[in-house]
Amino acid sequence: MATLAGTPGIAMAPILAKPEKKGLGALNLAFMCWRIGDILDFDAQVQWVKQAGFESIAFHASAGDPGKWRGIDPAHADAQERRRLCDLLATFRRREIHAPFSAELAPETPPVVLEQLEATFAFAGDVGANAVTVHAKPPPLDAPDTTSWHKTLDRLDRAAATAGIRMGIEFMKGFEWLRAPRHEHIGATLDVGHMYLNNGAGYQPYGGIREQIRVLGDVLFHIHIHDYDGEYDHREIGKGRVDIDAVLLGLADIGYRGVLCLELNPDRVTPEGIVRSAAFLRNRARELDLLD
Repeated sequence: MATLAGTPGIAMAPILAKPEKKGLGALNLAFMCWRIGDILDFDAQVQWVKQAGFESIAFHASAGDPGKWRGIDPAHADAQERRRLCDLLATFRRREIHAPFSAELAPETPPVVLEQLEATFAFAGDVGANAVTVHAKPPPLDAPDTTSWHKTLDRLDRAAATAGIRMGIEFMKGFEWLRAPRHEHIGATLDVGHMYLNNGAGYQPYGGIREQIRVLGDVLFHIHIHDYDGEYDHREIGKGRVDIDAVLLGLADIGYRGVLCLELNPDRVTPEGIVRSAAFLRNRARELDLLD
């Protein structure tokens, strides 16, 4: 079993020298709603995403910032509104919800954060979502006492099962926690662009982004994808440093059938840039012969 240098005792899946090509099936692209051009109205964003040809959709479980971006606060969505949202989103193949940024997992996660996440999971289930992404700063892999961390994951695994969703933890590092032990309803949301920050600090321990994806294997539940130009992230795909071919090939290596969610900053990417980003991914997957 492969382990990261300096992280004893927690093994990940082995890296194969020459993986058998498995392909990507039919590419399933989503777009993360927050603002599209000047569009702030949530329903109008949903319609735009549908008309732009995205198979799936994502949005934030937060009210947002007036005049800058918009999401849906579960606390202000009663049963009637949840039924309406479920109907509004029903035509999409998959639906992801991004948990509030304030609800971040930590080595000692406060009870109020766990309650907020459980409420988010319940909301996700009510509106027909399949996945909830949660940010995390896990304990060091060699921490002497991780009892609280494991209790947190156990509790959230049960909450995800009850809601009928899967939780994808968005790490900057510490992916090994996903196999120690394995939880059925908890995996990784890999933010590809963020792995390139700080000269590739996220993927460097694995050798490359393709190798990182192969190591994650079946704990990889979800993908957030955007480009990074060395200064700014959440840029138009194909305009920065992210090796998109390596990402797609890595996903094909593991037979990934989940969503690739475009997470693009509306201050840096126009609606036309969103469309170009989706076309770039589809074209490269086709040119690499990764689609059915």
